[in-house]
Amino acid sequence: MTLRWRIVSALVPLLCLLAFIGATAILLLRNVGNRIEDILRENYVSVEAMVGLNEALERIDSSFQFALQGKEDARSEYTKNWSVYEENLSCEINNVTETGEGELVERLQQLTAAYRRQGDAFFAAESSQATRKRIYFDGTEEPCLFELFRSIKAVAYSIRRLNQESMERASVKAKQTATISQIGLAIGLTTTVVLAAFVIWSTTRAVLKPIQAVTQSVIAIGSGNLNQAVPIVSHDEIGHLAEAFNLMARHLRAYRDSHSARLLRVQRTSQATIDSFPDPVVVIDPNGRVEMANPAAHRLLGIAPPTDGAEAPVWMPPSALRQPLADALKQDRLFLTQAFDQTLTFRHNGEERSYLPQILPIKDPFQNTLGAAVVLNDVTRFRLLDRIKSDLVATVSHELKTPLTSVRLVLHLLLEETIGPLTPKQTELLIDARDNAERLLNTIEHLLALARLEEGRECLILQAELPQSLLQDAADLIRTRAESKRIEVIVEDVLGVPPVAADAVRLGHALNNLLDNAITYTEPGGRITLSAQKLDDQTVRLSVADTGVGIPPEHVRHVFEKFFRVPDQSRGHGTGLGLAIVREIVLAHGGQVSCESRTGQGTTFYLNLRTWHQGEPAA
Repeated sequence: MTLRWRIVSALVPLLCLLAFIGATAILLLRNVGNRIEDILRENYVSVEAMVGLNEALERIDSSFQFALQGKEDARSEYTKNWSVYEENLSCEINNVTETGEGELVERLQQLTAAYRRQGDAFFAAESSQATRKRIYFDGTEEPCLFELFRSIKAVAYSIRRLNQESMERASVKAKQTATISQIGLAIGLTTTVVLAAFVIWSTTRAVLKPIQAVTQSVIAIGSGNLNQAVPIVSHDEIGHLAEAFNLMARHLRAYRDSHSARLLRVQRTSQATIDSFPDPVVVIDPNGRVEMANPAAHRLLGIAPPTDGAEAPVWMPPSALRQPLADALKQDRLFLTQAFDQTLTFRHNGEERSYLPQILPIKDPFQNTLGAAVVLNDVTRFRLLDRIKSDLVATVSHELKTPLTSVRLVLHLLLEETIGPLTPKQTELLIDARDNAERLLNTIEHLLALARLEEGRECLILQAELPQSLLQDAADLIRTRAESKRIEVIVEDVLGVPPVAADAVRLGHALNNLLDNAITYTEPGGRITLSAQKLDDQTVRLSVADTGVGIPPEHVRHVFEKFFRVPDQSRGHGTGLGLAIVREIVLAHGGQVSCESRTGQGTTFYLNLRTWHQGEPAA
């Protein structure tokens, strides 16, 4: 017999027994329900009718007493309550259900007829007060109204009591039925539990023993002991499982024997590969522990080499790398740096060296995160070359500025004709020379300003500045040029935005560069919008948005680089230094600058600045 049929043969009797118990319970509950329904349907109506009849009778009797006291509305009260009385009496006449109830109802009808005759006589027009008293208290040939009143009440009480007793008997029967149902269900459930326990015990004994053997072998294999074999005691599914397990164990042994050397070689090759890198390389697992690190990382970052059998240490990265590393491990986010302002400086062997960090998530073929690789690219030499280049540019610019200023002055003097008249051709040549000199001097000024900002020699005077004032002043400076080109300049109302810590002159220079670019690359009829908003308690964002030609997506990340101009899109005689100066000014303020653009739809520059806090010293 297969395991499936064993389980089926064990469960089918239980299912049948449960179905029988369920059907029995339904029938018993239905019986109890019918008993309760009988109580309500057969007797409750009569009880209610007698209660209503008795209340109407009380009011009719009160109308007689009111009449004896001389109240005028006694007759209307009598007539009104008779309709209620007769309605309840009619209900009872149509609901005779108990033995002896018919005789009582017939007696009630007789008394009611006599009571009505006497009552009508009581309220007859010719009846005097003396006659009414006699009819109510003494009677004539028939009993008086008071005796009839008491007799009707007695009969109504008997009818009500008869139905109440029937209800009580039905209630007792319902309780007995419920008790029998409970006993029957208890016996059935007890039998089912005993039978189920026996079936479970026998099935467990027949099935779990070989499964326990397989489980123990699996645990042993998980511990590294592949020399396992499960005895085959039957040819059912358990026997097939044992055969499959033994086959798997044989294949695992073969795989271990054939691939152990290869795995060891791959591991050593991987370690040797990262050891060959001159730059520090650290491989981190998802828990932040160091899995691999090359000697450069050991020397520079102080990571201890892993020891055999010991748990890998948790690496505490420099503060600048903690959040990017967490993002790479938890959100698969790359962290790639390119600019020198993102370098990390370490002192090693008495020498300061600069590194650009790169953090890359490591994934398996199923896109599960296995960890992250941290690579520190040594850019000390390149940063030194960049500094030398910047110093050279600054030196050359400074040396050129003085003679160029003299040339510019001479050109102005010549154009003013202070030393003699000029011919039209001479004037044209001198104007061209003057414009070129002005442009060259402006370029030199930009280069010198950029050099000062990069070297940190530009002293900023930070004060509390309102964003509304900064934006309005910048807009006023370029409004004439914008109007001449039919470009609308809008400054949004940002009076509720808190002040920022800023050098108004330097930040105004940055905003002016952004607005100059916006006017240059916005067609007539376009719009430039300046606004500000509070991002959080520490940051305020200024934005300059235009409706110009936009920047292609592949060039957006380069716009803040020195001397960069968008290919096939440059206008005017710019040097590509304006946005680089904006970036250095914002960084000097301890802020951040970014750009968003869509080709043909416009560009928006964002300047994130620190908010000014009360009591903060001016810098």
